[in-house]
Amino acid sequence: MASGEDSLDDHNSKASEEDISIYFTGTHEVQECLEGQGEADLHIRMANCKKNPGHKNFITVNQLSLEHFPSGYHDNDVYALTKVLADLTVRIAVKLTSRDRPEFVPGTKVPYPFYNIRGQNSLRTGTGRVWAVTKYTEGMYGYRTCPCPECDHSDTPSKVWCEVRVWTARHVVFDSSEARQSSCRVWFDDDKSPVVKIYGWKVDWSETERDVCQLFCVTHDVDVAGKLEKMVRRFDRLSYKLRDTYKSHREVDKLTIIVSHPHGCSKQVSVGHWVHKQVVGGGSTRYTYTTCTCPGSSGAVVYRLGWGWSLHPHSGANSDGLNYSGVWRDRDL
Repeated sequence: MASGEDSLDDHNSKASEEDISIYFTGTHEVQECLEGQGEADLHIRMANCKKNPGHKNFITVNQLSLEHFPSGYHDNDVYALTKVLADLTVRIAVKLTSRDRPEFVPGTKVPYPFYNIRGQNSLRTGTGRVWAVTKYTEGMYGYRTCPCPECDHSDTPSKVWCEVRVWTARHVVFDSSEARQSSCRVWFDDDKSPVVKIYGWKVDWSETERDVCQLFCVTHDVDVAGKLEKMVRRFDRLSYKLRDTYKSHREVDKLTIIVSHPHGCSKQVSVGHWVHKQVVGGGSTRYTYTTCTCPGSSGAVVYRLGWGWSLHPHSGANSDGLNYSGVWRDRDL
């Protein structure tokens, strides 16, 4: 791996911050719905997509096979990790725009997404990844009953409930006011998938500059939470195993995998490689990559093979045809 605190390009040569920062500005990829159309509008947006007409470089979860990975990576563990990453990927739907969204991306004159519709109700979709699950019982941490919308309006709210933490981009869910008007659809693999949702509760931690957000969701369906918890453990085991297997190759082929919900529709897998890396400071980085995305992909985790923890959220697309991530730490954990 090349050393130094400067930005790096695809050939691992040093580049100035001014030269490379242009790759990390562009269009955020949240899918907006026409007013009053809601979910019905999403399939129309998918069919009329201008970024990836026909979506030829996306792979449905049920069609994914070893042949979809580059030669040299026809590895059952790579396939298995991608499948469990898909299991943990959720479609986020947000119905409210916070009044506290800034006018510009911090430190720039780039307009911040949805500033112009602050305080309004309108549906938009993005993507996130479940990364932790906690079960609560009555009295723990002062929460007596489940705070989900169903229980909030019930005379008999559930006294046993689960907190599901979802990692996404902050421009998808900005703060707790938006979180309370959001939901995450789980296991939305195709149009025939049962509708299973967990509900936004609050934003526990976020940073506008890094474009990262930890969304707390709740469910009192302990079976759903239990399945997600097992999937998290399986993902962690596989990612650590693949870290050890491919650590020496992670700066060579730079294999990058994204599972997202293009246009708010069923999840799709895309495979590519990262191109530019910018070191922001303190071990934090952001990336550009060829891995396909569309509106609706914002917030999807950008998984880079050979790293144990890979939590960079997809942030947007630039004018050079590359996609770019938010900022997070490169860690071997």
